[in-house]
Amino acid sequence: MKTISTDSDLTLWHQCVANMLDSESDSQRIYELLRGAESLVRGNSSMAIIYPTDGPPQITHHRLLANERLSTQVDRYIEGAYLFDPFYRAAVDDNREGFYLLREVAPDAFGQTEYFRRYYREANLGDEACFLVRGADGVIASLSIGRASDLGGGRFSPLEVSRLKSLLPVVENILRKWIHNHNGCGAQLESFGNRLESALNNFGRSLLTNRECEVLHMTMRGHSIKSMAEKLDASVDTIKTHRKHIYSKLDVTSQSELFYLFISALRHHSGTDLDPLTSLER
Repeated sequence: MKTISTDSDLTLWHQCVANMLDSESDSQRIYELLRGAESLVRGNSSMAIIYPTDGPPQITHHRLLANERLSTQVDRYIEGAYLFDPFYRAAVDDNREGFYLLREVAPDAFGQTEYFRRYYREANLGDEACFLVRGADGVIASLSIGRASDLGGGRFSPLEVSRLKSLLPVVENILRKWIHNHNGCGAQLESFGNRLESALNNFGRSLLTNRECEVLHMTMRGHSIKSMAEKLDASVDTIKTHRKHIYSKLDVTSQSELFYLFISALRHHSGTDLDPLTSLER
């Protein structure tokens, strides 16, 4: 397995740096940054995303693998699937900033979620690293580098991780300028973003108890039964009972069905503080 950058890799990186210095637009600088970062670690899937305050994400740059679908990786992500993205949740829920690998922020049972199946397994994405930067006004910017599973098992080597970490000052500088120059999304998109967060927070509340709602949300984000028991200070058997009641009340049989039930309810959600399930004919 290749672990050392070739002269051509370094030449491309330095050319990208030169292009960034000459660039007059955020868009061009980010494009060159992604291209250069990929060259250093054999990445072949990348995205730059900005998450406006109270608005849906904007994926401004993306390079997809052959197995990745634009409708899934971009369109469905923007429509609401991003709410389960571990990198996004790390930034929003835990105020994370800096450089992270997927395995550092994903819940312990994330590999069993429908989000993982759709965005990683089916897309043949073996590993992903992400830079997260937060603006003073709450805007979040991310830049991610991914690699297909068929390249060295997909995972970045320790040396490659070190290379990516070394780019953090450059990435932060460029993303902070991007956030500063961002003009916002407008009232219509802000309303849309509020609707999505409201839908997630209230999903299932018309049918479930408060504790069942907590278990539901943690299940959908990829926490194992053991993890939920520890975080909620409950026994494993109690969590199992809650999950059994949730599946019965929502008339689903799997985590996958829960995911698509939420996405379906989201499309009909009116933007109120009501459970989005009340908009569905069940």
